[in-house]
Amino acid sequence: MSLHTVVPMLEILRLRRGPQDLPADQGILVFWMGLSVVTGVLVAAPMHGAATSIFLSALDLAVLYLFVLTLLGLKGLTARWLQTYIALVGTSALLGLVMAVLLWALPPDFAQEQVSAPSIIAYLGLLVWLLLVFGHVLQNSLDLAGRMSGVAIALGFLILSSVVTQLALGLTSA
Repeated sequence: MSLHTVVPMLEILRLRRGPQDLPADQGILVFWMGLSVVTGVLVAAPMHGAATSIFLSALDLAVLYLFVLTLLGLKGLTARWLQTYIALVGTSALLGLVMAVLLWALPPDFAQEQVSAPSIIAYLGLLVWLLLVFGHVLQNSLDLAGRMSGVAIALGFLILSSVVTQLALGLTSA
């Protein structure tokens, strides 16, 4: 993967560029989707196992895809779907790598269901960063007046994704 997609993705993570700065390319999308699945497995496998983690990562990508298409469709901006989706998937994948490192450096005790205070602070910081980045991408893609509108929509996605994930986990464990 060349730097022409990694550097803009890192700049999106820093809230300095937007999805419009990414190439609208299917191959680039496949790369970021693959990395997203890998990071999803790295994060979720200790709790759910590899197979379930792959399923949940793919499910999350599908939910995000439908969410992006619906939002852009409501605003009549469907031509922006590819760059928007690449930006959200790519930034999510990169933040997933950060989360994987945090889980390795500050591992929760799954058996005792305990998480240390530094871990909680780090995990919450990463969640806030994700919301800000997603809000930034959505603000740019949807031509919203303020970033907080994008953050509110991003929070809606995270809630939707969590509900779908929990339903899927309930079905897979039944």
